[in-house]
Amino acid sequence: MKVSAPRLRAASAGFTLMETLVMLVLVSMAATMMFQMLNSYRIAQQRIAAQAGQMDRSSLFEVWLVDGVRGLRADPAKPFVGSRSSFEGVTLNPLYGSGGAPSAIKWQLRATADGGEIAYAEDGKDRWSMPLRDFDGARFVYFDRDGQQHDQWPPAQGLQESLPAGVGFVRGTGVGERVRLASVSGPLIVHDDPFELEPE
Repeated sequence: MKVSAPRLRAASAGFTLMETLVMLVLVSMAATMMFQMLNSYRIAQQRIAAQAGQMDRSSLFEVWLVDGVRGLRADPAKPFVGSRSSFEGVTLNPLYGSGGAPSAIKWQLRATADGGEIAYAEDGKDRWSMPLRDFDGARFVYFDRDGQQHDQWPPAQGLQESLPAGVGFVRGTGVGERVRLASVSGPLIVHDDPFELEPE
């Protein structure tokens, strides 16, 4: 009878200790790179959101300026006064008050440590402000009924209108100058009789 020699068992399939360590090093490097990419993505997203928010705020500020000017009303108790750096008067389109209710407003350009800002106040309370990148050339201008531009209101020559026909917000200087013009829709002269028509 022939006795066969015992067979050696085949080596079990699997990772050796060295292969496991190499795999762990590769996985940790991949995880580190992934977290770095996610952090870069988060920072980029925050910057884009901040720029978009600034652009939205700039657009809103221009809309608010136009609405407030459009609602200006001549009020003998608080006459409209304007200079290159600010204007104030009474409007029926306030940002915070009820629409149609007369509210005292003030738009002002102010210098800050970072350059400058535009600020809005309503009924004597500062409501908000926004930094301006091109503050050096920023100013308000006023237009009379004939389209003549003035740096202050009432003009030095003493026109009889209580309100300008339009208010412009100028940014920049020279070729890069931009003007946002807002027209006053109400009567430009104070009337004692509310049913009296404005003279032509």
